[in-house]
Amino acid sequence: FSVVAMLEPNGSLIRKPFRIDHNPAGFNKLLGILKKEEERLKQKPIYFVESTGIFHLPLFFFLKSNDLKGFVLNPLCVHSTKNFDLRKVKNDAKDAESIARLAKFQDVKYSLVPEPQILSLRMLLREYYAISDMLTELKNRLCTDLYLLFPGYLDVFSNPFGKASLKILRDYQTPKAILSENPDTLAQMIAKTSRKGLIWGQKKVAKLVAMAQLCLSMPMEFSILSRKIQYHLDGIETFQANLEGLKDELAGMISNADFPKNVRDSIILLEAMPGIGFLTAATILAEIGDFSRFHSPKALVAFFGIDPSVNQSGKFNGDRNKISKRGTRFGRRVLFTAALASIRTTCKGDPINPVLRDYYQNKCQNKKKKVALVAVMHKLLHYIFAVLRDQKPFEFRSPEDHQSWRNSSHSSLILAA
Repeated sequence: FSVVAMLEPNGSLIRKPFRIDHNPAGFNKLLGILKKEEERLKQKPIYFVESTGIFHLPLFFFLKSNDLKGFVLNPLCVHSTKNFDLRKVKNDAKDAESIARLAKFQDVKYSLVPEPQILSLRMLLREYYAISDMLTELKNRLCTDLYLLFPGYLDVFSNPFGKASLKILRDYQTPKAILSENPDTLAQMIAKTSRKGLIWGQKKVAKLVAMAQLCLSMPMEFSILSRKIQYHLDGIETFQANLEGLKDELAGMISNADFPKNVRDSIILLEAMPGIGFLTAATILAEIGDFSRFHSPKALVAFFGIDPSVNQSGKFNGDRNKISKRGTRFGRRVLFTAALASIRTTCKGDPINPVLRDYYQNKCQNKKKKVALVAVMHKLLHYIFAVLRDQKPFEFRSPEDHQSWRNSSHSSLILAA
């Protein structure tokens, strides 16, 4: 349900705040009341809703579909009105009235609701990350059980969740089961599953057998954990299949003819940047929504919550300020992974992004690594802003080359003037 407060043009309450249920009867009741007030006041009403996850969207889109103009308010702005009244009163009716007065009398910034296709893309991507987090939790539980049931197993395979490792855990849940199997059979199975050759498989089997013999001293009661491991393996395989299905669905949605072409082209441009993949590019565009409302890189940085907080009063100026984290946390999540990918090197030792890697290493000389990584995220957002603004592919340019390019561009502008 929602609680509605209605104000006259002079700011006085038209009626007491009232409740409407989120169903056809409640929506039509509100629409009827708004139509009557429109006839009485001889002007169309404007509505404001507080962003509450997804629960405000049905009412917002219903009123929008009936030719009413509306805006979404950020909860942080709404929360700032809690001390307008000296009395300590907190209820839905008071909150609705505060939202109405805030929207009418204050210069408040509004949140724009993206197009339905972008909103659907955003919700699918957030579902992908939710499932990914649940998959990570299951993997951590599996590691805990293996630490009790099979100490040392996690040191055998570099990736305990690879195909070969999961095949071993599926068929041989206990150290005794591994010791009772023919080593050649195990080696052939590992080699076939991993596609790394029989010699590699034999080395892994030798480590497995050595670890299994050491595990015979563990209490027999821990063998019951083998059933728990099976449950975890089932969950891991299910979540992995769901993630692959979501990836295919996301790719199909973006390639659909009904999807906005400008967003599709922007995703392709971002995906071509080093360190940024398909999911990262799609998430950044889905969280940004309408890029035209960002007029400077600083605005984009603030939207993602990478801008530094300010702590200053009088002559005091705080120097231990953290990032504001006022923006989208999903955007910061993918920016963090993109920053990590940008400063790493390939297996041959070549840097993915040599400019950002040098920038990161220089920052690490007098800053902590996490602080330097946030600086890389900040720099990445400037790159992303330039690519989306110019709609041109990303190109490597050293700071010296970029400065000379800026100087030449500035000189040509002066000559043209």
